[in-house]
Parts: sequence; structure tokens; C-alpha cells
Amino acid sequence: MSQFPVVPVDACPLCGSGGPLCESHIIPRFVFDWLLESSATGYMRFGPAPNLRVQDGFKQRLLCEGCEGLLSAWEGETARSVFRPYHSDTSAVMSYGPWLAKFCASVCWRVLFVFRGLGIKNFSDSQNGLAREALGAWGNFMRDRAPNPGRFELHLLPVDLIADATDSELPPNMNRYLARAVEMDAVSSNKSAFVYVKLCKLILVGLVQMPNPREWVGTRVAIEHGVIRPEHRGAPSDFGQFLADRARKMAALQAKMSARQKEKISTTMRADVDRAAASESFEAMSQDVSMFGRGAFDDPEE
Repeated sequence: MSQFPVVPVDACPLCGSGGPLCESHIIPRFVFDWLLESSATGYMRFGPAPNLRVQDGFKQRLLCEGCEGLLSAWEGETARSVFRPYHSDTSAVMSYGPWLAKFCASVCWRVLFVFRGLGIKNFSDSQNGLAREALGAWGNFMRDRAPNPGRFELHLLPVDLIADATDSELPPNMNRYLARAVEMDAVSSNKSAFVYVKLCKLILVGLVQMPNPREWVGTRVAIEHGVIRPEHRGAPSDFGQFLADRARKMAALQAKMSARQKEKISTTMRADVDRAAASESFEAMSQDVSMFGRGAFDDPEE
């Protein structure tokens, strides 16, 4: 993720200000802070650069100071009231206020802005038109120029480790993907398109084109106030396969890690065995080994 291409920006794309632009995180910093704190080694690695240790996620010059301040306030409340409570206890029931919908809109807006700036080749012409509309709808909602994001709904799906491999098609890194992966994408098929943001155990989806949005059950973020109940949620039937495919892609990238880097991870873990054993990284890896066998241990993670 640290190697993600930067989109040239001359003025704040949210408010139009031509003033100085801040270094803005596309995925909020608190997610990477959690990854570092809960890792076995205190480091992270991302995407196409598995041989590079990093301490932060992708950011670029994007927003003016005023808009960055708005986003920071929503991020702070989301981190305190939703992200950290859920990652500490996945059975937690969490209440939220208007800040959560603003937060979700802000993340989807940033991700879609970057991908549109780079050119979304997998979107059809009509989907690219809808993406432009979605950017406008999320931006207007963030700036209180619209009461809601309209048809470009925002959904938040909590996930957790799975207990057994009833689906033999699941990849052997499935739990590590569910618990630890951080990624962003603009996803499309012939009939649907959406922004996908993986924030460890929280998945954020911004609908761009969705024929049957009602297939998302208990995940739509309320505009004013709501409650996240982990047991009351559901996604379209093919979304599970989508997640398994993402896990396979992550495994393929990690398989490119050099023997030297794998040894570096092992050495760091041996240097602080207590930290490694208590880490969320180790818990997810242990669950994968329990479900899929020792082969799941072949590709170590930070």
C-alpha cells in the first residue's frame, strides 16, 4: 500500500480551496496503529511489496486543513466507539451517532477519488458515470449539502475469525485475511459496482451500482443514530466467495516474500516470544493452522 500511485491534486477536491494541502491518509491512520499494536513483530507489510516493512499506510497531498479537520473528528469518534471496541470484543454491541455515516462516506469518497484519478479500467462507461455521481453524493453529504448519500448507500460489515472449514474451497489464510488485511479497491461486475475498504475486522462498502441492495441485511449505516449488533448482519450470497478470492490474492502476493524476509520475521518473533504469542497475528495464524493444517504456516506474517 505504501507503493500506491499518487494522484496529482492542485486544489482541495472536497471544498475547492486552493490553499495548502495536507498529507491525507486514504485509509485512516488509526487502522495502521492497531495493526502495529496487535502484530507479532511491530511491523507491517502490504500488497505488491511483501519484502518491505512499513510503519504507516498510503497517504498523499489531498485535502485542505479545514476538510482534513472534519475527517479527523469523525475518525477519532469511530476509532474510540466502534473500531477499537469491536477489535477488543467481537461480541460487543456498539451505539453510534451521525459521525459514523460521515466517516464511512469520507473513506469511500477518498478511495473512489484516488481510483477515479488513476482510471478505473474495470468499470463500464455507465459505471464510471455512476462513480462520478457517487463522489458528488458522498461529498455533498459530508459537507451537509445533502441530508443523506441517496442511492449510494454506505454499509459496514463486521467480520471475525471462522471456527471451522465447512467450505473446503476456503484458502488456508482465510482467518488471517479476515482479521488482519487492510486494503481498498473499486470493484465491479456486469451488474454491480462498489467501493471496497477492508479495515481489519470491519469491511466498509460504498454502493455505486447494486441491483439488489436489500441483500445487505443489518449493515446499512444509519444517518443519525444506530446500533451495531454483530449477530444481526448479512451480505449477498456471493460476497463470501469474493472475500475468499481476496484472501487468495493476498496469499499469492505474500508467497513472493524472500527467504531472507521470512527469516527476519521469525527472528523478530523469537526475540519477543511473549508479544508474539499474545498477538492477534498469532491468534489468526493459529486458527488457520487448526483449520487447514501445518501448510497454513508456510507464509509467516508480521
